[in-house]
Amino acid sequence: MSTSRSSGRPLGPAFLAFSVLVASALPGAAPALSAQGFTIEDILSPQFPVEMASARSVDRIAWIAFERGTRNVYTAMGPDFTPVRLTNWMDDRGHDLTDIRVSDDGEVLVFVRGHTPNGQGWIANPSSDPRGSERAIWAIASSGGDPWRVAEGSNPILSPDGRWVLFVKSGQIWRAPVNPGVSTAEPAEPLFRAFGVNGDPVWSPDGKKIAFVSVREDHSFIGIYDAETPRVSYLAPSVDRDDQPSWSPDGRQVAFVRRPGLPFGATERSPGSALRGRLEPRALGRRRGDRKGARSLAQPAQRLGVQPRRRSHVGG
Repeated sequence: MSTSRSSGRPLGPAFLAFSVLVASALPGAAPALSAQGFTIEDILSPQFPVEMASARSVDRIAWIAFERGTRNVYTAMGPDFTPVRLTNWMDDRGHDLTDIRVSDDGEVLVFVRGHTPNGQGWIANPSSDPRGSERAIWAIASSGGDPWRVAEGSNPILSPDGRWVLFVKSGQIWRAPVNPGVSTAEPAEPLFRAFGVNGDPVWSPDGKKIAFVSVREDHSFIGIYDAETPRVSYLAPSVDRDDQPSWSPDGRQVAFVRRPGLPFGATERSPGSALRGRLEPRALGRRRGDRKGARSLAQPAQRLGVQPRRRSHVGG
């Protein structure tokens, strides 16, 4: 490995790659490049996927591809899975694409366009667009057509039927309609309001209920929003930290991870932030009053009486 003469430390891959590029521009370097049979343009041309998602009920996949500085959404349908580009953003304006999702029937795709805000809340504007920049949820039909903006937000959770999308903002859960080809106004208020910092929403298989995590500083609950009632209830609430809800296929039970609550005086503001990547479940069992298991299955039984502000039907 090459080292720096001044410090004796190994030179990083980025420095070595830069040295190769500079050397290629020097006189006498052209024959060496041509002998290799490729150019810098050849190296930068191939596209590569950066995210992928699949439909639950049909053989359809979708992904975000990066090619020559541009980012676009692609899809493919079985059995041959021929790639089809859906978006047509062919100018390199530096707008990031992330968080791609596909409806269960494969008819609707949603994704986020725009960069993650920095520590000061600014969103990157690489092209210095005088209109500014934003991070927003977009949608497009898998059959083609123009994409449309759904709402300002990120990490969209698409309903099973593809008609609604959930996202988190200001510690509450919001909902926006995904009307094919129609840009809608921003939602005026959250889908429901509950105490704590709420996030990590998960649709039930029938799209009529939403499981979520409600962080109460040193502990957290698994909440269930029932759109038909409508009301909010909590699964076996305690002084522990409950996280990562997951519905059973029939929608009658919810599995979640349970860990001891934080020490006195410690706080946790973001749902799931202190749990992901370092969970060590000790046991798996049904929630029947046994607090020893790190993972539990619970029925939406105990209610704490938090009422939503408005009545609405979710996802269908």
